[in-house]
Amino acid sequence: MVGTRCFETEDKSRKEFFKDGKDSFRRLKVRFYYPGKEDPTKKLCDLNDEKVLKEVKVKADLNAYRQRESIYEDLEMEDGIFPLILYSHGYGWVAEANSDLCRHLAENGYIVASISHTYEELETRFSDGEIVPFDQKTYKKMTKPLIPAYLDLILMGKKKMTYEEAVKRFDSHQKKYEKYMVERAHQWLEDDRHILRFIHEMNEEEGSFLYRKIDFSHGVGATGHSFGGAAAYGHCLNDDEISCGVNMDGALFGDHKDKINHKPFMQMINKSNPHYVARALVCHDKPVHFLTFRDMTHMGFTDLKLLTDKKMLVGKLDAKVAMKAINDAHLSFFDRYLKNADSENREKLPIAEEALQSYEIL
Repeated sequence: MVGTRCFETEDKSRKEFFKDGKDSFRRLKVRFYYPGKEDPTKKLCDLNDEKVLKEVKVKADLNAYRQRESIYEDLEMEDGIFPLILYSHGYGWVAEANSDLCRHLAENGYIVASISHTYEELETRFSDGEIVPFDQKTYKKMTKPLIPAYLDLILMGKKKMTYEEAVKRFDSHQKKYEKYMVERAHQWLEDDRHILRFIHEMNEEEGSFLYRKIDFSHGVGATGHSFGGAAAYGHCLNDDEISCGVNMDGALFGDHKDKINHKPFMQMINKSNPHYVARALVCHDKPVHFLTFRDMTHMGFTDLKLLTDKKMLVGKLDAKVAMKAINDAHLSFFDRYLKNADSENREKLPIAEEALQSYEIL
């Protein structure tokens, strides 16, 4: 069985950016998925609610989804120690966006810490009853000026260029139009670092839920969707403790300068455009697994793939095929590079080819 529990913490080294002029610290929430002991008295966890589906105008059978996921609240953790993986959601989405993936990893011997980026998640609910919605003012700050920025992205997508040229082109776009998102990328790394410190404290605190349950011997893995995937890449560049990472279809926002990635990495994209992730494909000296999925959209990399068959939203690729490929790719990748620390291995991973348009190791 897979269990889940949520914890909350304050980063007292940082004032809350989204509370204008108010003297408050950054408040964060983290949901753990973990291998749990069998317990028939525990209830299935409600991982998504109607608000999430309403946001994307989807009607779905949430009860069937919960039965499929089989994630239970407050299970006792299995005996043993387990590697840790950090997960970050997409900008404006939810920490439960890839619960199918997190369940799969937990079933196979990992603890996954899914981090809520407060005010930049669709909605964050705290145990004291406070509900923090996505900060709507962010929309006006994200991309400025809006129309020239989108025209620039369209031109970038149509122009033929090498990966090296694409790195320079995307960095130029960021500096001109996406300064706010570059700064938020940095702050998401700070969110994750605080959560990782919090986890270390729990791992050493006798009586804690995580007391001596995490195997840090080969570092920590990182993954995420969209903006959260960009965070996983940022950690690989900047944080020694992160030993490998996966980016699910996220443009690589961030001020990365001329840094080289010295960690194994996996970059997943839909077939639309590799220009936004070119940095991951050329600025490295360890294996990069580059997976291009066929008949997929950006949101098809999340659990929405299991909740709707709207092709405009999640793509034409069969949901079971898509999710199996995403889950298998993650598990094989983290087994090799995190659990076994085989950082030089360049053999292809066992992933269903019917889901992929191409698979390269760079």
